[in-house]
Amino acid sequence: MFSHYDIFIAAVGFLSGLIKTGVGVGAGIVLLPTLALAFPAKVALGLGAPMLLASDIMGLHYYWKQWLPRPQLMRLFLAIIPGLVLGVVLLPLIPGKAFRLCVGIFGTMYALSLLWPQFPVAVLLKTFFGKLNERCMASRDQNHKGAYIYGFLGGFSTVLAHAGGLVWSLYLITAAPDRRIFVGTTIILFFITNIYKTISYVYIDIISIQALMQVIPAIPMIFLGSYFGNIINKRCDQVLFRKIVLCFILVTSLSLCI
Repeated sequence: MFSHYDIFIAAVGFLSGLIKTGVGVGAGIVLLPTLALAFPAKVALGLGAPMLLASDIMGLHYYWKQWLPRPQLMRLFLAIIPGLVLGVVLLPLIPGKAFRLCVGIFGTMYALSLLWPQFPVAVLLKTFFGKLNERCMASRDQNHKGAYIYGFLGGFSTVLAHAGGLVWSLYLITAAPDRRIFVGTTIILFFITNIYKTISYVYIDIISIQALMQVIPAIPMIFLGSYFGNIINKRCDQVLFRKIVLCFILVTSLSLCI
């Protein structure tokens, strides 16, 4: 018999798979605060990595070779490595309660910024990243600053909050020629980093091998969600779907803060 925790993880897995192949960005940001409703925040972080990895495997099937050219991809990966290492070093130093609150605040700010463009945080972020993009992209053909800067920041943030896709998307929105390349590139980036994160979380005792076994019953639901997400990407209104996801993130994140 499945416990209520198994059913909860399976439902969250379906949702993460749906978002991963549907829009490419936001699966991890949905996964972490949702799992944190039922588990300690750092355990939720640890459970999220293998769940995202399962959806990455399906995503690779649907988006195989639909990613940036190899030179651009390699520059991103080279920059991601030090970000991953730094994140793993800092994660054990953050107190559990503070980490849970930070997850809630981050998710709330993220959702409000995209749902309400006039939100002060959104204005500040647009100004900062707009200037950064101007400097990076203007010289990308010469020194590829954008790939290195966003690669590093994405590697760091994906370890701490599964939020690498958000950071990488700021680079890919300009570098990727179409939405299939955009989603395909985020999937290959997450596939590699989620392998590293799963091993690292076990190594630093964020999660145990026994706890990872709880993800196994959710894998079929993750695959099913990935299947429907691919259909959504091809056929459905992306704007409406993204707004629904953002509203879910907002409600879930606020519950963590309260």
